[in-house]
This record gives sequence, C-alpha cells and structure tokens, in this order.
Amino acid sequence: MGMKKVIDSFWKICLLKSAPQDLPASNFLLLMSVLAYGLAGIMIGMISMPPGQTFISSLLDIALVGSMTQLLLWIKDMQPRFQQAFTALMGTGAILAFLALPVLFLQIQMGEQPAFIPSLIIICMVLWNLTVVGHILRHAISAPFFVGMLLAVTYMYVSMSIMRSLFATAS
Repeated sequence: MGMKKVIDSFWKICLLKSAPQDLPASNFLLLMSVLAYGLAGIMIGMISMPPGQTFISSLLDIALVGSMTQLLLWIKDMQPRFQQAFTALMGTGAILAFLALPVLFLQIQMGEQPAFIPSLIIICMVLWNLTVVGHILRHAISAPFFVGMLLAVTYMYVSMSIMRSLFATAS
C-alpha cells in the first residue's frame, strides 16, 4: 500500500466514508501511524510545553489511547479488532492534528488579540476529532453511533484529566 493510498484511507475515515476494518491489518502501518501520531503530538505540545514534557505527554497519550482501546475491546470480547482500530485512531488523529497545527500557530501569533475565528476553528476540529473517534470506536465494537460518541467523549475526558493532573504545574 503506497503512502498516498494510506493517507487517502485515513482521510476517508476522517470523512466517515470508511471504517477501521477497511484498513489492512499491518504491523508496519500500525507502527507508522503511531509514529505520525506521536510526531503530531510532539509538535502540538511544543506550542505550550517544554520539549521533555512534550515527549512524555505524547508517549502517555499514545499509551492511554492504546490502553483504553484494548480495555474496551476486551470488555466487548473483540480483542482481534485492536490492530485496525488502534491504527485508525492513530492515523486519523495524526491527520487531524497536522491540520490543526497552522490554526494553533495562528492563535499563538495573535497573542492577546481577540482570536475568535481560530478559536472557533479549533472547537470545530475538536468536535470533528470526537466524531471520528466515535465513528472508529462504534465500528470496532459494532455499536450504534451514539455509543461511539459517548466513548469518544469518555476517552477525551479521561485523557484530559490524566494529562491535567500530571502536567498542571508545568503550564
């Protein structure tokens, strides 16, 4: 599978036109997705955190998404779906994070000035990300979309709570 085709596959999942099971079950694709997600996380983290904390935060984020996905699939007795679900979460997360980077940089450049438009775009991107995660999770556990969305919001809440408790003094 060529790089263009891989990115296209993740993009179709971002647009809710494909599902995680449409991705090939590939250790290499999983590794590349995790690396891209980690890089995107580091780049976003460097906007507001020191490099060391950014790296740790990115690794922790990957571990949290992987652990929560594994736990969810274990509870539903659907562990064989982990590789494709986690690959989809990492790949789509990387794409959406890279799309958010210019807006985040713009918001930083604006400083104290009102940043309504960048803030609105970021809110829309967070909602898009939640929708994509919900879409992936609902397919991973064969559940209705609203269940996937509830799980996505739960993922985000747990992740933010853990990150805030670990890195609150750093910001």
